Amino acid sequence: MKNSQNLYDVSNEVDIIDFLVDNNAMIKDFSRSQLSWFFVGESFHVILYLAEGEKPKFERFIIERFAENINDMIHLWNHFDKRIQNCQETRVLKLAKNKVHDLIAMSETFRALFNREDFEEE
Repeated sequence: MKNSQNLYDVSNEVDIIDFLVDNNAMIKDFSRSQLSWFFVGESFHVILYLAEGEKPKFERFIIERFAENINDMIHLWNHFDKRIQNCQETRVLKLAKNKVHDLIAMSETFRALFNREDFEEE
């Protein structure tokens, strides 16, 4: 996945597990894939637990100032869409894609909430 300055694919599982524990959201059922998402300040975090592959794994994506960085949100939405088209973990990836879509649709509301006038134009 292409990284920009505002989009990060964090795959260090220890860091991801620490983040989940710190946010009181550690998964309890490791038998199926799951989605967690959080706002930390103006950052949007998507955490996937993917149980269906050869080796179960965690993935985390972070978009800093997500309400302003719509291009990065669209890039993340496209990333999930491509993986769905490749039949990878479709159930949980559709959930993640839909959450990103919802936030893109609500970006003006979030910018107003964060009191931002300057934002990335399409």
